Amino acid sequence: MKKMILANWKANLSTERGLQWLDDFSAIYRPRLDLEVILAVPVLYLERIAHQTEHLPGLALAAQGVSSYPQGSYTGATPAAWLRGLVGYTLIGHRERRRYFHETVQDVARQAYESLSEDLQPIVCFDRDLLIPQAAAMAAEELGKMFWAYTPDTPTTLEMARSTADIAAFLPKIAQKTDNRPVLYGGGVTLDNAGSLWQIPGLSGLMLGKGCLDGAAFAAMINRL
Repeated sequence: MKKMILANWKANLSTERGLQWLDDFSAIYRPRLDLEVILAVPVLYLERIAHQTEHLPGLALAAQGVSSYPQGSYTGATPAAWLRGLVGYTLIGHRERRRYFHETVQDVARQAYESLSEDLQPIVCFDRDLLIPQAAAMAAEELGKMFWAYTPDTPTTLEMARSTADIAAFLPKIAQKTDNRPVLYGGGVTLDNAGSLWQIPGLSGLMLGKGCLDGAAFAAMINRL
């Protein structure tokens, strides 16, 4: 399986800045057969980004979230059915969604179900306290299809990644609870520490937030991995 590196733009880039990011990124990016780059971009301009990235090999798109419900009377929601064919992944359970939008483990489990029902690959974010309850909320058949992203939720790790030894020691516990599914790490990953984190045995990839907002610098980092 290819390793993954996910760039979560969050709500940092407007449409124009997102398109400029792609220009800067594509000028330096060098595709690799052993790596998939995933861009999690706002739904507002997801179609435009999809059109602009059609020619870039090794690159996939993720929705930054998805509705817990199917199509219907759910004002403001983005059903998974609308994302099918547009993205390959959905990023769900992010700490900001849980904290500021009060999403529960049950909400995230429903989002995973909705994603899978439309052939989208969910990437479920969690911290240490949420690993067990979130895994338990998934149906057995869903658990074997999840991708996961370990995102420690402490003031320190939001700015600085945990030690590689600490992360490596926790990975077997994650594997035990998640049916040994792929796991990304996404706590305080920067352009400077990504190289050392990338080498952690058993880790399937990395997720960057602030560290990905310069398209050229992000591409240069990928080329160095």
